[in-house]
Amino acid sequence: MNRNSDNPLHFDILDSKPRVLLLSDDEGVLASFTANYRGQFEILTTDCPFDAYNFIEDNSIQIVLADHQMPTVSGVDFLEIIARDYPDVQRVLVTDHCDMQIMLEAINKGKVGGVLSKPFKPLEISNVVCDAWNRFKELVEKEVLMKQLQRQNQQFEFLLRQRMLS
Repeated sequence: MNRNSDNPLHFDILDSKPRVLLLSDDEGVLASFTANYRGQFEILTTDCPFDAYNFIEDNSIQIVLADHQMPTVSGVDFLEIIARDYPDVQRVLVTDHCDMQIMLEAINKGKVGGVLSKPFKPLEISNVVCDAWNRFKELVEKEVLMKQLQRQNQQFEFLLRQRMLS
């Protein structure tokens, strides 16, 4: 899932569980999330934004959940960087203060596809992550289809040139 790669993502990643990264400075949230959802998702957790950023490419992360209130960088700012560098990775903001200003920043800057409020509701987490997973799969499928169409167009152009020359 190299951010600068021209190679299409392969469908084999879509046959596995979604790879979810949770960035939070709350050890209880990290432990609880891992314990409750390790059966549904492949989970990585960290309290360090620098590590989280590196985990994305190193582990082909597909969905990032970022806590809004972090000591060194806000969740919105972190998700904004992810949106820029890894546009296919789906982004979800985790917050315990769901005010309109935070929501607008999350949508406009972080290009989030979902917001989770604390305390977590198990069904809500499953729904938000599944929605993000579906959006990710649609992007991958679209990318693969676009590459196939480009290849077919190149073949068609080649055949037309051959016909015009003969």
